[in-house]
Amino acid sequence: MNAGAVIYATDGDIKYSALAKECARRVEYYLGIPSVIKTGSDTVKSTRNWADCDAKVQWRNGGRCNALVDSPYERTILLDADFWIASDCLKSCLDSSESFLAHNTRMYINEDAPRIEKFGALKTEMWWATVCVFDRSRFTQDVFDAWHMIEQNYTHYADLFNFDRYFFRNDYALSLALLLCNGGERPTASIPWPLLHVPDTCTVNWQQPIWQIEYLANQTPRRIAVKDVDLHVMGKRNLEKLCELH
Repeated sequence: MNAGAVIYATDGDIKYSALAKECARRVEYYLGIPSVIKTGSDTVKSTRNWADCDAKVQWRNGGRCNALVDSPYERTILLDADFWIASDCLKSCLDSSESFLAHNTRMYINEDAPRIEKFGALKTEMWWATVCVFDRSRFTQDVFDAWHMIEQNYTHYADLFNFDRYFFRNDYALSLALLLCNGGERPTASIPWPLLHVPDTCTVNWQQPIWQIEYLANQTPRRIAVKDVDLHVMGKRNLEKLCELH
């Protein structure tokens, strides 16, 4: 099977291209597949606060709806540049017969249990665009067509579902696209483990093959060490520093 990864990285205040190169290195090392790095859209941009940044930073995250067109592979893993692989778990998703897979549950690394996030007045279940696995089927084409339509008409959908229109969320756009393509019914296929987030209030270090994560709990320093776990690291300056060290 011709499989590979597509990683989007659009530089602004954060050097996402550097994060993407490390992400791609990990894809090849742990999954044994190639990857391509694509520049996203400059037309969908806003500012966002991250706890490890001194001020608001530019946030350009449009264009991921083009991943099916941008991918040269028959089966593709679509990744955020700040999702760093440290295991071969995603191989099972590449081997799956499902047309489109994404995370429906998420858990922060310092939480006890996963949960499903919901958004908007209708409490729509969220499907995360951080990691997606897809083929080139008609269903996948429909999902990306709907994703693109929602991105182009984001204000309309924000008003319709009553969620924040200030900055574009691929997670919301993907969730609505999957809902549309499933005839308004809840999608049944998902990546069968939670997406693990590391909050931007944490300090992350990497000593292969172990993640070392420090955070505060009730003003008390805590430390977690985990191995063979893929992580969505939300502290962008932290990741920039890790890139400099590797």
